[in-house]
Amino acid sequence: MVTHHLSRYTFQLFILSSLVWLGPWAKAQSFFYKPPVHLSIHNPSSIQGERNRTTISIRVPADAGADLETVVLTQLPNLDQWDWGQRPILVYKGDYVLRGGVSAGHAMSSFSTEENELTIQLIPPAPPGEQINLVFRSFNPDEGIYQWATRMIPSGGGALASQGPTLRLHVYRNDRVR
Repeated sequence: MVTHHLSRYTFQLFILSSLVWLGPWAKAQSFFYKPPVHLSIHNPSSIQGERNRTTISIRVPADAGADLETVVLTQLPNLDQWDWGQRPILVYKGDYVLRGGVSAGHAMSSFSTEENELTIQLIPPAPPGEQINLVFRSFNPDEGIYQWATRMIPSGGGALASQGPTLRLHVYRNDRVR
């Protein structure tokens, strides 16, 4: 009888400790089984002041387990702020080299100057197994190295964000006038 109560107590203790450790995961309604980590940034123009067509490419793994709904870019410390432009974001799916292939819906963005964060919401969310490309049109800032930390957020309430790679772009000084 004592052994039965002891094993029951041990089992209850195990369940309780599991809930404490897994609390945030238990509350989350959506998360990536395998988060998107294949992100890249392209800018065909790398001279300061030139018009740019900055493109962020994101491949959502086939076994991601959730759709990609939101991408957050946080610019790492720099003297200048990257200008993402005011024009609507172009969204297309497929390889980057297609440059405007099949439309994949649209995206809305908001920028927080306090946190240096660009938040991009995909409409509709990108499903597992697809690559999407987000195209921003603006002008290059002053010369320098520009870097962003990335976070991917799946669709659904109470979603857990996944950290992505750091993206980097180089902008060079215009030496043609010398």
